[in-house]
Amino acid sequence: MKFDLRLRLVRDAEEIGIKPAARKQGCTVKTVRKWLRRWIASGRARQSLQDRSKAPHSCPHKTPARLERLIVREREKAPCFGARRLKDICAIPAGQGAIARVLREKGLVRKRKKKHEKKRDMREFKARFNPFEENQVDVKYLNDIPYYVEQMWRNRDLPRFEYTWRDVKTGGLFLGFANELSEAHACCFAAAIGAHLARTGFSLRARATIQTDNGSEFSGAERKTRNDRGFTHLVESTLGANHRFIPPGKKNHQADVETVHDRIEEEFFNLERFAGRKEFFLKASAWQLWWNTTRNNSYKRNRTPDQILLGNRPGREGKVWLTGALDLDALFARRAHTKTLNKSPTRGYYLPALPENRLVSGQMQRDL
Repeated sequence: MKFDLRLRLVRDAEEIGIKPAARKQGCTVKTVRKWLRRWIASGRARQSLQDRSKAPHSCPHKTPARLERLIVREREKAPCFGARRLKDICAIPAGQGAIARVLREKGLVRKRKKKHEKKRDMREFKARFNPFEENQVDVKYLNDIPYYVEQMWRNRDLPRFEYTWRDVKTGGLFLGFANELSEAHACCFAAAIGAHLARTGFSLRARATIQTDNGSEFSGAERKTRNDRGFTHLVESTLGANHRFIPPGKKNHQADVETVHDRIEEEFFNLERFAGRKEFFLKASAWQLWWNTTRNNSYKRNRTPDQILLGNRPGREGKVWLTGALDLDALFARRAHTKTLNKSPTRGYYLPALPENRLVSGQMQRDL
């Protein structure tokens, strides 16, 4: 718009004169003379009607090129440092404003990532794991779900705690339920799932990590005990995997398994009613199978855990998802009874109690 006005201005000045052109366009004579002078000096080139920079031709206090190169070099060494930290830590002899200006001019200012961008990057990172290489295990208290607590008070036989195992790569999960929260139950759960994965071609030995919080059921209270034979001993000695605690207070490190706890509350416990313990485990097993084989996960490109596993391992054993929800109280009792009969001197309950042929009960197969 400015350019068109100036073009009409110089053309009118050439045709009718400077003062008449100023009156016609509603500007001063000085303005007409300035643009006409530029217009004629450039050989009537249209570029002469563009705005010119008003910056001074010289700047005595401008940052020297040598100092700019120093700022760029130190910034490339530590991209996380801003102008203030570069000045303080790297002892750059320039003001904070000058350093910030150099970073802007050289395109070295990084835009802070938003939350959804960080989540996207984390999804891409987790997708590079192998199936059942990174696993998260946690316990969910069921006594804070109003719809389920009402049923639990009417039927004291319903379980009070949920033990959850989730694979980070596929999003697949395995469930166990018990009336007690204890390290022995956690050991039975991990041993059974580890044995089941080994039977279906996904041994955890020397390649997998099992991550837990710092709860006492996961040997959190025994981290400084020299001869710990609890959950950590089970994972590292019996299953041959690596056990990792999350940093204290960093619940977001267990985001994958915590997400399942939120979903199972909304999609299972707030919807189902249970006539007894047997019906509870049949429905929990059906929900677990539905999650692993049918339910699409929008955070994993709308794929099911089985589709992700099949894409990574085309010849996978389909029975990997057929373990069913585990009754950890019965599993613990069976293990204790076996230890009594065998009179084994070994302490603890660290071996899987599931028989080799018990992948899913006949009743569960008929119901599914």
